[in-house]
Amino acid sequence: MPTHPSPQQLVDLFNWASPGMIVTDADGRVVLANKAAKELLADGSAAGSRLVDTLGVDDYAALLAARSVVENRAVRFRDTTFPEGFANLGFGQVDGASYGFWALRPVTTHPAPSDKASPQEPTTAKAWIARVDAHDAAYTPVTEQDVALLRGYYDHCPVAIHLIEEDGTVAHANWKDIAIVGATQAPDTYVGHHIRHIYADKEIVEDFLGRWDEDAPIIDFRADFLNSDKRVPVVIFSTANVENGTLKNTRCFVFPDNEPTRQRDRVTPLELSF
Repeated sequence: MPTHPSPQQLVDLFNWASPGMIVTDADGRVVLANKAAKELLADGSAAGSRLVDTLGVDDYAALLAARSVVENRAVRFRDTTFPEGFANLGFGQVDGASYGFWALRPVTTHPAPSDKASPQEPTTAKAWIARVDAHDAAYTPVTEQDVALLRGYYDHCPVAIHLIEEDGTVAHANWKDIAIVGATQAPDTYVGHHIRHIYADKEIVEDFLGRWDEDAPIIDFRADFLNSDKRVPVVIFSTANVENGTLKNTRCFVFPDNEPTRQRDRVTPLELSF
């Protein structure tokens, strides 16, 4: 069975993820929220705020009772630059208590990287990750004291998560990520192997490998994974955890594409894009 990332990796993954990540209690009130969630929701991400009201999820009680898995539910955010997006929600228990585990992704005008805009033209994808990365004294990062909830998030939120090491090896992948690539029955055929094997378009993954080394973000990017010989349309939000110029691991979040028939995104050479 695949193991959890280390406590340090889980803390980094949650705090600096490019999508919004939120843990709520059984009543739908915020327990933990990351920096991206704060950008999208402002005071709606504050501890104790009722997230289901902020997002307009009026059938939350029914979802909780059924322990439903929600994917790509259209929601409105409080941020005026990124007012539209999607919510994924899963439920689970941690230390005997029920929680909701949410992943929020904003809609952008162009992906990053993009071949639809000039390198000098700012896109909302680039603007988004700049917001997430910007220092905010009002944001209090989660710490290792919350690691039980972070493991619960990793285990129950219906967003695919994988961490890639410097050599391209998939070091960790959660249940959703393993399912997307068809490895549920044999996770070791995926975890511990090179990431390039799951991408349908090899020029995309080869480009991405260079971006992760350069700490260049991949935001709202449509690509295809492979599940056996079947293409699976996905939307990728990925940044790199880089320390002293060395890639420690990626922070990759992969969502089922709400527009699976939409044309896949393409890349331009790294030196021209960032």
